[in-house]
Amino acid sequence: MKRSLAIAGALLATGATAHAQSSVTLYGVADAGIEYLNHVPNAARQSSSLVRMTSGNIAGSRWGMRGVEDLGGGLKGIFLLEGGMVLDSGQAAQGGRLFGRRAYVGLDTPYGQVTMGRHHNLTFDLIIPFDPMYFAPKYSSYSHDTWLAGRTDNAVKYTGKFGGLTAAALYSFGVDSTVTNGAEVPGNSRVGREMSAGFSYSMGNIRFGGVYDQLNGRSAATAGDTERRYVASIAGDFGPVTAYVGYRRLVSQLITSMTRTDLFWLGANYNFSPAFALTGAVYKTNDRTSSKDPMSIVLSADYRFSKRTDVYLTGSFTQNRGGSALSANGYDGSVIAGANQFGAVVGLRHNF
Repeated sequence: MKRSLAIAGALLATGATAHAQSSVTLYGVADAGIEYLNHVPNAARQSSSLVRMTSGNIAGSRWGMRGVEDLGGGLKGIFLLEGGMVLDSGQAAQGGRLFGRRAYVGLDTPYGQVTMGRHHNLTFDLIIPFDPMYFAPKYSSYSHDTWLAGRTDNAVKYTGKFGGLTAAALYSFGVDSTVTNGAEVPGNSRVGREMSAGFSYSMGNIRFGGVYDQLNGRSAATAGDTERRYVASIAGDFGPVTAYVGYRRLVSQLITSMTRTDLFWLGANYNFSPAFALTGAVYKTNDRTSSKDPMSIVLSADYRFSKRTDVYLTGSFTQNRGGSALSANGYDGSVIAGANQFGAVVGLRHNF
């Protein structure tokens, strides 16, 4: 009897310890503001101005859950479920997916992290710290190339951190499961396939990053066609100032309107105080196959009431050369082709 009680007590203690070493965290971001744009086409395709409420201006509004369980020996089981939302209407973002931003399960080991599911791509993971506007959903390099902050279904991702070096690789069996016969097609493993590898490295106050990303066509007819991105970037911290320079080359057989383009950006962030920061950036796309070469200039001020709540004011001027149609807040049809545009948004963001 005593032995049975001892064994039962040990099992209960083990269960209590395991429970104490497991956790689930609920988190999220709520971001909304009032936006102004000029040279917006109206129903008659004439130039008009627009004032509207918008969600996810400098950070995508979202909610999520992350969990971790310590399995011992440096091994941890992990999961993450994260869904986007349109704050001004209460609708789900990412086409109505419940967890459209990320959804994965995996293992965290002393040699790196391996996860399976829906992920951010590697340009998001590794290059976002090198964009002055941090890949803001509007008014950043994301406006020039949305795949820089893309997401991919059916993916296996590895991320390892070794001192100042972070190395990552990703393979997707089909980037978009919403396309009929566009992912995981029997007998044609190239449909919707993505292969990517990249790194970031910190050396004192200087940081480097680079990513190679390749997509295949999302149908049997285009499975042999590819879209390749080569991204390189550098950032430096100099007291209260951080400077950024980045470059992305796109070579695509899938985007017929932009088969070969170069995207350059540079900018700086100045922290006047722990509560107030000012950011300036220039983004320039050079289309090697046409004269459509848009450029956007962005200026943003951010004031932090606390670690969780801040207010921001962001303005952008977009110059549309050669008939390009880049809106001040991205490719959303909110500008007349060839017309320059000014846009500004004032908003509030809360992290929980």
